[in-house]
Amino acid sequence: MELAKPDAPMEGSFSINLRPIRKHELRIDYWTGAFLATALIYQIATGILLAYYYQPGSPYSSTLMLMGTVPFGEVLLTSHLFMAYAMVAMVYLHMFRQYFIGAYRGKWRWLQWIIGVVIFLLVNTIAAMGYMLTESVQSVLGLHVSEILLQRSIIGRLAPGLAGWLISVLVGNGTTVESWEHLLVLHAAILSVILLILVFIHFFLYEKSGPYDPSASDNEKKIPWFPVNLLYTAFIGMVFVAGVLIASALIPQTLPPAYGQLVYGTTPFPDWYEMPVYKLMDVAGFGLSTGGVPLVFALLLYLILVPFIDRYKENGPLERPMMTFMGVFIILFWLVVGLWGYVQPGLSQTRPLTLLMLYALTFCSIVPVYAMRHAKKDLSSRAVKQ
Repeated sequence: MELAKPDAPMEGSFSINLRPIRKHELRIDYWTGAFLATALIYQIATGILLAYYYQPGSPYSSTLMLMGTVPFGEVLLTSHLFMAYAMVAMVYLHMFRQYFIGAYRGKWRWLQWIIGVVIFLLVNTIAAMGYMLTESVQSVLGLHVSEILLQRSIIGRLAPGLAGWLISVLVGNGTTVESWEHLLVLHAAILSVILLILVFIHFFLYEKSGPYDPSASDNEKKIPWFPVNLLYTAFIGMVFVAGVLIASALIPQTLPPAYGQLVYGTTPFPDWYEMPVYKLMDVAGFGLSTGGVPLVFALLLYLILVPFIDRYKENGPLERPMMTFMGVFIILFWLVVGLWGYVQPGLSQTRPLTLLMLYALTFCSIVPVYAMRHAKKDLSSRAVKQ
């Protein structure tokens, strides 16, 4: 591995250069990937410490023991949870930023984008599995929702044997010991290792391609990777971790009631990032699957195929209106379904109501995009005339 000199072009097919950066790349929106990498490192480090105390045979009591008797155990567990929240939020922010600027276009960027979508899926899945590890009421219900999702998916409809095998991988024979052993191994070993490998490949491709910035000038002065870029990365990473630790100390996590305890007058909601999928179990079915499961797979398939769908030559979001419309639609859809889950959890919805929601979201997404595009063109034409 060699360090590239400032302003030196990158050469060679089998060498990796830790790329110097342009001065304007010090803007914080260029560093969402660095925040994600920081969160991943923090989760690995704290996850190893948590594993010392976690017992799959008694997941709830061992979690209580960690919070109550281990020095700084409460902060350790809370910061692991809050960093997972930050990681999920950051992976959304990072992915949609790249989506709206069209960063998936160009040589090998399509592969970087597809790997990024898989990373997005893995981050959400690993976070959900970590949430299930406590054996609280919410975590066990989340586990059951995951099983239903597999059974109601196209996999479950066309190949119920395969769906049954996947469920057995998830929960084993259903006993406490085996189920939480499976969850722990999937969460802390298998999926996390796959995530780590994909993040490394994603970073390698980024270093080869650089940030997607068509407006950048080659004449702009560059800052060397060592020591400036390295120190800047370390600084923003430490500020990020410090923010999570302060929040963890000020707002320590409260463990929900254990599964099996009597809970009156409360509705066990899943974590916020799982709520849209949870609510999609209630909406009317389309095609081979019941519930909104096909919509989840359709949105994921769209995101994977984006580099091959976008044929616009322009770069700005308003110059690529259909792509921008789809991005806005996905964000609104996820927000609305999530909020709908909090308002009407577990209440089945009819097909006409589901279709009405989809039509309304389409209208609210496409009209503003084309209106802003028209306004921008109008302002540009007036400026030219003047």
